[in-house]
Formats: sequence, structure tokens, C-alpha cells
Amino acid sequence: MKLWPISFNLIGTLKGYEVGKLRNKLWIVFEGEQGLDYGGLAREWFNNLTTNIFNPYYGLFEYSATDNYTLQINSNSGLCNEEHLLYFRFIGRIVGMAVFHKSSSMDSYPTFYSMMLGKITLKTWSPWMLIYTPV
Repeated sequence: MKLWPISFNLIGTLKGYEVGKLRNKLWIVFEGEQGLDYGGLAREWFNNLTTNIFNPYYGLFEYSATDNYTLQINSNSGLCNEEHLLYFRFIGRIVGMAVFHKSSSMDSYPTFYSMMLGKITLKTWSPWMLIYTPV
């Protein structure tokens, strides 16, 4: 699926002064598919992209030692992908967009989302906390 690289090229490479564009109404068009975006395509884009973002295949996240459902940031992500910092910035933008546009795609990541909202602080957070909950 080309979703990750296309989205990265469009969003991850925006300059600082262009980031405000991410708050505009989203208009998602999938290549080779016809359809009007009344929110459904944007929801599908967010869901597919967040599933891909947290995939350990990319080397940015890894499964914890305790189970295959808990993800943590891969401390060796720089060895797996030399552009890892650009990808983490991209992930931050996508998560910010998901929150701003009230996407339900972050519902599968309750600890991550709660930490962003200040319900969990760095003092109470543990790297072993559940980040991904399969639906």
C-alpha cells in the first residue's frame, strides 16, 4: 500500500510555516477510487495510516518484552531507519491532525491518547503501558 509514503511526502515534508494547512478541512481522494469525502474517506485514511504508523515493520516502534499487543518506541530506530526523526515528526503531525479533526482513529491507542490529553503524566507513565489495543 502506498498510503504511508504518499502521506509522508505530502505532510511530513511541510515546512514549519506551512503546517497550519493541516487544520484546514480535509479532502481525501484515494488513487483509483471515486468517491466524495463527507468524512468517510478521511476516517478511512486516518485509520489505515495510524495502523501503518505503529507497525513494527518500519522499525520506529517495537513490541514490548511482555506481549505482542504492547508497543514502545524502538530505541534502535535510528539503526533501522536513518530518517527516523523525520518519521517521528510526521507521526506527531498525524496524531495532532487526528485529535484536531476529531478522528476516532486514536481510540485504539488509549494510553498514548490519554498521555497527550494530560490524564497520564510522565511521572505516572511507564514504557510498558499498553499503547495499542486491538479492536
